[in-house]
Amino acid sequence: MDELWQRYRTFWTPVLIGLGVFLVGVIVVHIISDDPELGKRKLNKAKKRLGDTKAPASAKAGTLRRRGEALRDVVYVKDATPPTGWATRSDQTGGNAKDRIAVAAEQALRAAILRGAGEDTARKASLLKARFGDDEVAADKAYRRFQRLLAQHSESLRTGDPNVAFSRLLSDVWSELRIRGNRADVEFEAPAEQLGFGAIASVSRATLTARVLNLALAARLVDVAIREEMETIGQIGMRNQLEPGNPEDFISMWPIEVSMVGDWTAVKKVLELLTDPDNPVPMDISRLTQPKRGANSAGSGLVQFTLTASSVIVRPTVDLHLDVEEDK
Repeated sequence: MDELWQRYRTFWTPVLIGLGVFLVGVIVVHIISDDPELGKRKLNKAKKRLGDTKAPASAKAGTLRRRGEALRDVVYVKDATPPTGWATRSDQTGGNAKDRIAVAAEQALRAAILRGAGEDTARKASLLKARFGDDEVAADKAYRRFQRLLAQHSESLRTGDPNVAFSRLLSDVWSELRIRGNRADVEFEAPAEQLGFGAIASVSRATLTARVLNLALAARLVDVAIREEMETIGQIGMRNQLEPGNPEDFISMWPIEVSMVGDWTAVKKVLELLTDPDNPVPMDISRLTQPKRGANSAGSGLVQFTLTASSVIVRPTVDLHLDVEEDK
């Protein structure tokens, strides 16, 4: 045998090598190739699904297209100046994507210092004066203070340390609301101190927008509660840890929980703020009960309500990929 191998090894060596390469190739092809039977079943399934699909008539396709365009215009009217539509109204900053932090800071300061007077109201001394009991001097002083603090905080929030800048804004807003609350005999219980931000350890640049938006929302609610002489603001709570919001998301929401006790007419005013058609706030009323105030509380007319309201950013230009069919 050895003699045969020595004599014919120049012939058998390449033959055996070729056979080994062939076997390796067969194994590799078997590993990376799909099961023919499985491929056949997939093909038949795709063929059946395609056969069951019916193309809409041209008239119906045109109607669907027009309705889609009309819905898009309802959500976002980009040709308007400024843009209008559902998305803009639902966005807490009115669709101001360039400077959301500055807009939110203005909302917070306007609620605390100008007692919720809007921009148009603030420009008209007679209307602004009404928020200060027709005291023109007090109204003018408040408006000048508002302008000064707005300029300071807008710059600080834009260029300064986010934690320090937010703390200073919170201090000014809370100080103003606390003084107003004391004068109106509105009690802030411990969970509502510092508008619920006392438990927040720090604010980063990534979470600054969400925190200022939440501050503005809390300030707006407390402003109405003070002006309507709510009896007690029992709680303002928010998440210690939150996601900053993905710029690729169509909508981002950051909830806060608020609990108040007051006359039903005061509660109604708070709800009117949240349901304003020009700037609605997503909310969930979790409880609406009569507070426990002893045997004589039944006819007091006071109600206690707890709700969750959310600051919202809407990005109407984000593609929702509604025209892409998901694999089943």
